[in-house]
Amino acid sequence: SSGINAEYGGVTNLRKQLHFIPVFLRIKFKICLMIHKCLNDGAPEYLKELIQRKTPNPDHDLRCDETELKKDYTTKFTSTQRSAFQVIGPRWWNDLPKALREVEKEATFTSRLKSYFFSVAYD
Repeated sequence: SSGINAEYGGVTNLRKQLHFIPVFLRIKFKICLMIHKCLNDGAPEYLKELIQRKTPNPDHDLRCDETELKKDYTTKFTSTQRSAFQVIGPRWWNDLPKALREVEKEATFTSRLKSYFFSVAYD
């Protein structure tokens, strides 16, 4: 037997050894990184305007995680609109662990985000 299967035990093991994450998670990585830049003044204004943090409501006794983003639940979206940055970005951001969302330094966030998605893909 020869090729990738013999040498690496399959394509998945090769990707794991090369520290590659699957395409879908790479897309999530890029979107979450852009959200991080929006929240930390590293993105263009037109993108920052699309993203809003949740804010505590003093009229309700609900705990509010200020690292989460507002999501628009009032609008019915078409399939194309559901994949738009301002719709899918907050959903994917809010799905990240809170400790990861709290990281402010971009280099640290990028490294931890890639490690997080790597563990999602291969653990």
